[in-house]
Amino acid sequence: MTEEKNSVKNGAANTEMAPQEDGTKVPLTSDGPEVKFTSNDPPNGDAKIDIPLAPTFSGLTKEELMKYSNDPFWVRLRWALFIVFWLGWVAMLVLAIVIIIQAPRCAPKETLDWIQESAMIQYDVNNPIDADMSSDATPDDLVKIAEDLGITTVYIKDLISPLNFENINPLYNKSDVMAILEAAKTHGLRVVTDSVPDEVAPDNNWYKNPNMSDYFKHKSRKLDFSNSDLLEKLTDLFSGIWKERGIGGFLVDNANTEELVNASKILNDALEPADGAVAYGVADMENELVAGFNATKFRSFLDDHINDWSYYRFNPKLAEGHIPVNVVRLVTLSLFMVPGTPILDGFDKSYFDSQKEFIKSLSELREKESVKVGNLTFAESNESVIAYARMPVIKGTPGYAVAVNLSPVSNVTVDFTAIEGVSGKGDNSLRSTSDVPVSNHDLGRSDMSAVFLEPLEGIVIQFVPNL
Repeated sequence: MTEEKNSVKNGAANTEMAPQEDGTKVPLTSDGPEVKFTSNDPPNGDAKIDIPLAPTFSGLTKEELMKYSNDPFWVRLRWALFIVFWLGWVAMLVLAIVIIIQAPRCAPKETLDWIQESAMIQYDVNNPIDADMSSDATPDDLVKIAEDLGITTVYIKDLISPLNFENINPLYNKSDVMAILEAAKTHGLRVVTDSVPDEVAPDNNWYKNPNMSDYFKHKSRKLDFSNSDLLEKLTDLFSGIWKERGIGGFLVDNANTEELVNASKILNDALEPADGAVAYGVADMENELVAGFNATKFRSFLDDHINDWSYYRFNPKLAEGHIPVNVVRLVTLSLFMVPGTPILDGFDKSYFDSQKEFIKSLSELREKESVKVGNLTFAESNESVIAYARMPVIKGTPGYAVAVNLSPVSNVTVDFTAIEGVSGKGDNSLRSTSDVPVSNHDLGRSDMSAVFLEPLEGIVIQFVPNL
């Protein structure tokens, strides 16, 4: 009986716990997970257990949130955060502006007017083309030589008639002048002439016109350059008929009064929109060369002019009649490298052909930033030497050191390192004894503390400033 009861109990248990073929769920506990057996379950007895996920917080509903929308506490908090945000934004903006205003500014890049940039080659009635060139030469040759020299500006002296400021000076052959102007336009060259004189002849058409009496000083033939009507008339004259002829620049030869200097500046500003220019400060080199030229006199001349931009009128062919040829080259080199604009007077085809490579190299050096607008500082040297450095105003720009030895017998050594910012070694860019540009020939390097020069030799050295 006992065995029978156990058998019955075991059978009941087996039947109750056995996997169900129809996929019914058998709960293990009343509250626990359910175990589901299916006919697809593997024979090893693994079971799939469904465990319900715990509920998660998904935020307030719109209805719950709206309960707080008008709550005084949350309204005040929102307004406080809104005000703090905009105050912070405005504070950052103000702070940024203050930083920009108080931050040290970069120096503005200095520029030159176009009338200052290139050296000029001069043609005037006292040195006509036919007198200096072969009989088959044409005015176009003047423009061609300017291009060969790397010069982009032609200067025609006294082109405006002193009797009628609208006419070409009758001393010139009008057809030659128009040919030069046309050739310059074709080759993209600028043309400059002299401005009107400060004192006119009795036959001047303005002077004889009673309606223009206000243009002149009382009981005088001197133009009153403080008169605004006169300056407006000159602006119209220069930007009108002369601009149409191809003349863009005008030099005031004897701006030796404050009135003329101020008038030149006013006219220059007025002509700038029309790409015109008026300049003053012409320095004639002839007087500096005739009466006992020497290094001391030349240094004094440069000292008088380098602080104010000057236009150095220099006739190298004429100078050769007074000083040695090598000295003429040294003067030319110096004038191209100091602040100012050389005007090469005395047009002579054969002379400029012989100096073509040398002057072209100087013209290329004038395009360098430090030579255009760099500061000039003289180096200590003996009485036969002129030496100076053109220091850049922009970091990363090379500087240039220039030295000319005007002694015909002595070698010299120049120390440029005494100039602040000059040290180490530099690349020789040009020697006055070489017609070969540095781009085509290695001229070597120089120790900036001991630059060696032979008699009547000049040198230009490019160096990296130690700033």
